[in-house]
Amino acid sequence: MTETFGPLYERPKSQDCPDCSCCTAPLCERGRRSTMRCSGLTDASLMQIVSGCPCSAETTPGTHAWRAAHIRITRHATERPLVAPAATLLHALAAGGPSEDPEGMFGILLAHRYAARDVDGRPVVTAFGRRYLEARSEDRFPTPVQVEAVDVKARTATVVVVGWHLTQAVTVLLDQLTTETGLKAEELPGKFLEAEANCRAATADEIVLTTVRLAPELPTGWMDGSTPDAE
Repeated sequence: MTETFGPLYERPKSQDCPDCSCCTAPLCERGRRSTMRCSGLTDASLMQIVSGCPCSAETTPGTHAWRAAHIRITRHATERPLVAPAATLLHALAAGGPSEDPEGMFGILLAHRYAARDVDGRPVVTAFGRRYLEARSEDRFPTPVQVEAVDVKARTATVVVVGWHLTQAVTVLLDQLTTETGLKAEELPGKFLEAEANCRAATADEIVLTTVRLAPELPTGWMDGSTPDAE
C-alpha cells in the first residue's frame, strides 16, 4: 500500500506561552502546579533555558513553588529561626540602614534567599527576607480547618480556616495536607483538621498553615446537644 503522507511524522508544535519567552503554554501550565517548576519538568538539555521562567517561579504569587516557599519560610521563622547575628543583619538590610557584617552572616541569608546583591553589588533584602521577618513577628493561632474540596489535577485543596474567616475559602497545597495528615486526597473533603495559621492575615493568599493534623472526632450527639458536655 502506498503511503500518501510521506515517510516523516512530526508531533504538532506546542503553542508558545503568552506570558514568557522560554516555555510552551502546556509546560508553564504544569510548572505553575508543581514545586519542581518548569525547569524540573523538562528535558535536561532545556533545563537551563527555562530555569528562570517567571510563570512557575517561587517568587510569583499563586504558583505551587511560591506557596511551598512561604510554608518553608514560616516554619523556619517559627521552629528554627536564624541565629541572632544573622537576624540582626537581616533587620538592618530591611531597614535600609548600615549593613555591617563582622561575623560573616551574609552567606547564610544568601543561602536562604533572604538577601541578595543588587546590580551594584550591595547587599539587599529580598521579598523572602521580608516574609521571614513578618513570620517572626506575626501572631499565629491554633484553628480548626475544614476541607471543602480537592483538585487532584491541580494538586490544591480549598479549605475554610475558621480562625480567619467562616466562609471565605483559602487555597492550599494538597500535598501539604496529605503529607501532614496521612490521609489520601479522596479522604480529605469534608474532614476537619487542626493547624496553626496567621489568622490576622489581610487576604486568603497570605494565609500559611503549619503543623496540620487531623482533628479528633466530636463526641456522638455533640452537634444536637444530646451529650452532657454539650449542655
